Amino acid sequence: MIIDTNDSCLGKAQLLLAKNIDTVGRYYRMATHPEWAITKPEAQELSKNNIRIFMVFEDFGLASKLQLTKDQGKKDGTSALNQAQAIGQPQGSAIYFAVEGLPNGYKSADLPAIGDYFSGVREAIAGKYDLGVYGDGIVCKTMLEQNVCKFTWLAAASTSFQGTKDFMKSWKWSVAQMGPLDISTDGLSVDLNVAKNNFGAFVVPHP
Repeated sequence: MIIDTNDSCLGKAQLLLAKNIDTVGRYYRMATHPEWAITKPEAQELSKNNIRIFMVFEDFGLASKLQLTKDQGKKDGTSALNQAQAIGQPQGSAIYFAVEGLPNGYKSADLPAIGDYFSGVREAIAGKYDLGVYGDGIVCKTMLEQNVCKFTWLAAASTSFQGTKDFMKSWKWSVAQMGPLDISTDGLSVDLNVAKNNFGAFVVPHP
């Protein structure tokens, strides 16, 4: 079973295993809610228990807050790279970048600016990690088709947004988040996901 959560999983490995959870999606973030970000001890504990991790960078979920520019992409890419190296994320695994465009999602007209943003991300990451995108259907479809991102994570909150239903039916996504969101279980707020065999998950070196 695959979940994602903005809660720390430190001290929760045995609970996760008891619920047959073998993969956890966590956050890199700094500008907002830094307490949601994964820590090295958390990553090591999960990895020691053979629970894989996949990572998404998201400082801003609102369209009004995220600047879709190359400069912002470089800034976010650099932040994600530094955080990935701090927890020991192995090179060649994936970092997903969230472009949710809440509350209404992004449209076709936003795609050139999203491309600019990812050009900055790519420059900062410099091939050390595979790129993924987290967002609605039209964004995931386009970033995949244009070879901007290797992996796509379809957001459950985007069900009514442009292209989401069609992209879900295409089965071209790497990960698909399933509703309902924010399920509370034993002190964790989690979302459920389905995924293909390879979507960039990893374990980190641990003592």
